[in-house]
This record gives sequence, C-alpha cells and structure tokens, in this order.
Amino acid sequence: MLARARDKIRELTVRKAANFGSRTTKDTKSGFKNPHSSFESLFKGPSRPLNDVLPVEVLIEIFTVLILNTWEKSHKVIMGVSLVCRSWREAGRGMELIRVGTWSSKQMDALLGHIHTTALFQERNRVNIQNLSVQTDYQKDFHRLPELLTLCRTSLRQLQLGRFFTNIQVAELLPDAIMETRDSTYFPNLTSLILSKFTPRELISFIKSVDPSNLEHLKLGDTFLWYDNILPEELTALRFPHLKEIAVEGYSKPDNPTIGWLCQIAPNLEMLELSIVRDRLPVLTEFLASDRIPKALQRPRVWVKIDKYDHLDPECPDMVPLVKLIKERGWKMWICVHMSCGSWVYE
Repeated sequence: MLARARDKIRELTVRKAANFGSRTTKDTKSGFKNPHSSFESLFKGPSRPLNDVLPVEVLIEIFTVLILNTWEKSHKVIMGVSLVCRSWREAGRGMELIRVGTWSSKQMDALLGHIHTTALFQERNRVNIQNLSVQTDYQKDFHRLPELLTLCRTSLRQLQLGRFFTNIQVAELLPDAIMETRDSTYFPNLTSLILSKFTPRELISFIKSVDPSNLEHLKLGDTFLWYDNILPEELTALRFPHLKEIAVEGYSKPDNPTIGWLCQIAPNLEMLELSIVRDRLPVLTEFLASDRIPKALQRPRVWVKIDKYDHLDPECPDMVPLVKLIKERGWKMWICVHMSCGSWVYE
C-alpha cells in the first residue's frame, strides 16, 4: 500500500509539474522565454498552498496509507489532517470510516446511524470500510453485524471478529444457505481475517466466502473444525496461493484436523504460529517433520504452556528434538515458554 501511494504521488506530481512547465514565461532579464520559471514559481511563490502541488487524489492516497498504518481509528486521523487547511478537509471528507471498530451494542448502533447519513450510503447503499474490528458485549452475541457486513463487504481488506465466550447460544454468521445463493465471493478483496471463538460451521463459511487469490493472513482464536479426521472434498480442494501467515491460538485435541487442513490449503505458507502444552511437544515435532508441512515454511512460532513451577529450555529432553529439527530445516527459531506468572522467548 505504501509503495503504491509513493508511485501514485510521483506520477501525479510529475504530471502536474509538466503541465505547469509547459506554460512558458518570458525571462525579464534576457527577454527570451524561460521554460523553467513557471515550475519554480510553484515553490518560490509566497504562501503557495500545498494542494497546488498535490492533487486531491494524491492526498486521498496519502491519507489512506496514514490511516491503515496507525493504531488510531480513521475518524481521529482525518480530524487531525482536516485542521491543516480547507483543501485537506475536503480531500478527507468521507474517509472517517476507512478504519473502525466497535466493542458494544451502543457503538454499533451509533456507527450504523452515522453510516446512514453519509453520501455514499445514500447514493449506493454501501460504505467504504476497509479495516473493521468488532467485539461482542460481555456474555452477548454480535449486534447488527450482518447488517454492517452487507454494507461494506466489497471494500473490506482486513476483518477482525471476536466473541467473549463460546458457551452462549449464538446466531451463526454467514450460514451456508446464504453463501450458496451468491454468484461471487462475499468478501472479494479481503486480505486479512481474524476470528475468535467461532463455530466450525462459521469458520468454513468465512473461509469459503473469501477470494482465494487475495487472502494473505489468517488468525484463529479458539476456533477449530469438528473432531473428525474425514473432511469433505469441498474443503480439502480449497487452495489459497497467497496465504503466507497462519496463527492458531488455543489448544485442540491431537486428533483435530484443523492445523493439517490449514497447511493443506496454504501451499506457500511461510509463517505458522501454534499453541501447545508441554506434553504435546513430541506430537508437534513429528507433525513439523512430516510432508504435511508446506515446503515454503520459514518461520514456525510455537507457544508452549507449562505449569507454574515447571521449567523448560532448549536443552531439556522434551525440547531438544524440536530445536534440532528447526536447525536442520534452516527455519528461524521462535519458541515462547509461558506460564501464569510470566514467559520467555528462545530465538
């Protein structure tokens, strides 16, 4: 995104400079036309506003990069740049919703209420949200989220959804019946997907709703498939060629097929992050040494949970086979041993 913005700035600035440069003026000393004086006047003229050099489309590119590369919500970023001048305020109009997040039902109601007042919604019944993060209320399920996803599904690039609990009755998002009625993928431009405490059915629905050629990052928190070693062909046949980072938080049973399935659908996977307990280190080492791991893997990241008064380091018998495998494969080692009172990393 940053490189694309730089290229756009360079292209449009040069184009505008060329337009100014074509307006030749007469040199006051020699009486001949000077092809450079009008271009130099861009920067030497008194109180020349910046928008005379950067067109609106370039400012929009800059603001978008600024929003997507900070932790601040987009409305705060746009509020700051709008104070610079009237032209910046006009360029930032409608960009306050590029990156948004809600953590309560009241915030969701306020967000949708604001969306209904925007020009884009009134003209096209949609909203340009590119980065969306939604968390549920305490012991409650998602509030009006399907309504919001319908409005921004085509513009979304990054989506993060999380529940507090999985033991409450939930209204599943993106049921298969809805997905089968659509002619194209529900999220055609999504590159990053983060789900926490979702049901197996929801996980499959979201995976099937993404364009396989765009997804690059997937993170699952306490979200697994069913405990069944036999998966239908429609799942095993999926391939995501650009999916290079997968992180799975939470502890599943040894016979759960989720990790193996994710490695299968991401043939060019470079980073795999897993969480295990100490007793499962041999099982993990065997899995990483098998042919089920993509050959492109470079950075396995392992979180190992131990008891409060336990100890684990690379010289311990439980850890030695894993460390040896990482060195033999030429992978970058990152192992975090953690307990209730702290953690430490071996690199």
